Amino acid sequence: MKLLNLGNFQFIFISLSCTIFFSTCDYVTCLDTSQKIKEFGYPLETHEVWTEDRAHLGLERIPHNGNKIIGRPVLLMHGICSDSIVFAANKSSLSFVLSDAGFDVWLYNIRGAGLSRTLSIYEGPGSLPNMNRVSWNYSFHELGVYDLTAVIDFILKKSEYSKLDIVGYSLGATVSFVCLSDKPEYNAKINKLALIAPATNFKTSPVTAIAKQFSDILSIMLDGFNFIPFTVDPDTMLSKLRNLCADESIFMSCKRLIGILDGSDLPLDKNSVLDFVSAFPQPVPSKLLKHYFQVITKDKLRHFDYGTSRNMLRYNNTTGLRFVQSYRTNIYYTFKSRLPIYTDGHKMA
Repeated sequence: MKLLNLGNFQFIFISLSCTIFFSTCDYVTCLDTSQKIKEFGYPLETHEVWTEDRAHLGLERIPHNGNKIIGRPVLLMHGICSDSIVFAANKSSLSFVLSDAGFDVWLYNIRGAGLSRTLSIYEGPGSLPNMNRVSWNYSFHELGVYDLTAVIDFILKKSEYSKLDIVGYSLGATVSFVCLSDKPEYNAKINKLALIAPATNFKTSPVTAIAKQFSDILSIMLDGFNFIPFTVDPDTMLSKLRNLCADESIFMSCKRLIGILDGSDLPLDKNSVLDFVSAFPQPVPSKLLKHYFQVITKDKLRHFDYGTSRNMLRYNNTTGLRFVQSYRTNIYYTFKSRLPIYTDGHKMA
């Protein structure tokens, strides 16, 4: 792998930092999934879902590919720091492939990302963003127990099917496992679960050694923010980042950075790279990152560790609970990313 041009990378970092703290915009100006779906000529629906703990979620739906025949529902769940655009970035993206194959495609956005964030931080067109309208006190546990269960129930009711298929990428796989572990009754509502680079175990990952060595520093850094990257206006930040990477002198550094973050070396053209940086990184709560660090350092997929006393109140033990493997769904693994944080996906807990 070629190294990043450090001079350009520093320039990107400084410019992005200025954008994060000093830019604002009104409503949504960056690339979103709805734009891409309409651009490629597919029918679009958007839906709002409220969870039991009052999180506001947004779903995009491609009910068919224009032939008016609505097939079996499939839910696509994105990875960390991303949103549903990863499944709709170009004409050959998974959402369109599945739609052409006859599926009723639903695109999930975790709370605080993509359409879910837009519905939460803006009061309406013309309003300025307010990131404090989102509660950032959640990890992948809440996403599995509250978000995914609410989304599954909503889709099944809307589609009038008794089961759906799920494709989970990275974080999406973790959320699926949590749901099926803590809410085992949802096994009966999932037909097939396909996993792409599931981020559930990190035993052989080089990230493990780094996380263990610098765990105290990482914890202090995360304690300073409710979400990462911290910005008053993610949409303007992403729009500015796209413009920055469009500069010919910066473009290759942006492309190589994407290769490192994505864990792959795909032959992306310039438009694909710019589309990627228009939607990545999405804000992620510090608590979710802490939860992943706990999984890495303890080599166990467990509930969030709140400390001895709070664990006793929540779990009636001092260390927290492991997620019980109660998966009765047909599970299919696809590939593992070469990015170290996604290794050992075949070992779930």
